[in-house]
Amino acid sequence: MTRRDALLVAASLAAGLGLAEAGLRLAGFRYAHHPVAMRYAASIAGAGVEPSLHARRFRVEYRLDRELLWRPVAAPGVTNSEGFLGPEWTGAKTKPRLVALGDSCTVAGETPYPERLRALLPGWEVWNAGVGSWSSYQGLRLLETRLLARRPDAVTVYFGWNDHWLSWSAPDKEFSADLDRRWRRAKALEASRVAQALLFARDRLSGPPGPRRGAPPRVSLEDYGENLRRIVAACRSAGARPLLLTAPSGLTPEHPVARALVEGSRNFDDAERLPAVHESYNAVVRAVAARSGATLVDLAADFDGARDAAELFTDGIHLSPRGHERAARLIAAAALKKP
Repeated sequence: MTRRDALLVAASLAAGLGLAEAGLRLAGFRYAHHPVAMRYAASIAGAGVEPSLHARRFRVEYRLDRELLWRPVAAPGVTNSEGFLGPEWTGAKTKPRLVALGDSCTVAGETPYPERLRALLPGWEVWNAGVGSWSSYQGLRLLETRLLARRPDAVTVYFGWNDHWLSWSAPDKEFSADLDRRWRRAKALEASRVAQALLFARDRLSGPPGPRRGAPPRVSLEDYGENLRRIVAACRSAGARPLLLTAPSGLTPEHPVARALVEGSRNFDDAERLPAVHESYNAVVRAVAARSGATLVDLAADFDGARDAAELFTDGIHLSPRGHERAARLIAAAALKKP
């Protein structure tokens, strides 16, 4: 083969790859071993439930992040410039500032509870720092690396669901270390739709490294308690008041979402165990609050005793408008009460 022939072959291959890349991007194809969009995160808990029009339209993309594992990407008209719902996170501070740490239960819904808190806490700034599919490990990292420097006066902490789902390739803290080691390769994969398509094809043949029966949780009970203790300590060191929230649940082993988590998404190993495991994580929240003196907002206990408990959820996990309003009122009352 002459040099000219080799150049022609190389040019043809490059053109073919370029066309394939463009076609995959136009088709909206993305594939990864971590969530890539809020729509994906909502599908994990909402499996088997007809999504609302808002849920079908709402979309926030994710990108790999060396410190946070993945983070939201700014979506004009949907999020602020840092990828979070609500107003810009300004540097200037003229009023008390409350930051809501959490997962999709904090960010999902047409008017989630952080947005409702603005009306219930007049004179306060309220920032929604929730990210779909996040765990307490990621919330802790966001607080330590980006939020404490913004000088919050109060921080609400609402995690638990994603912590006890089965881990994908490794628990979050180990995934973080692995991501740090292979950062350049991971970023290159994220940038190429062709490479993602090849990964997808490989996983279709050999099986993806997703949740499997017997896999450890993303965050163990012990690590969950440690993450919460570190959040409390970090808040206090920065002069912020921590408010720990338990995660209410409307799931039973017979709930279609519970079944889908086991049979479809494989994000849990046994629907019969789900209520007890979830309650054990809520028990850790109560224990950390009791031992540290942090303010406890026991949403789980309050929702359990509500006459309209079934109407407080959209899918047994995420809150309905009525649920968000109830949560906001409980949080506002705790925030305004002197510690």
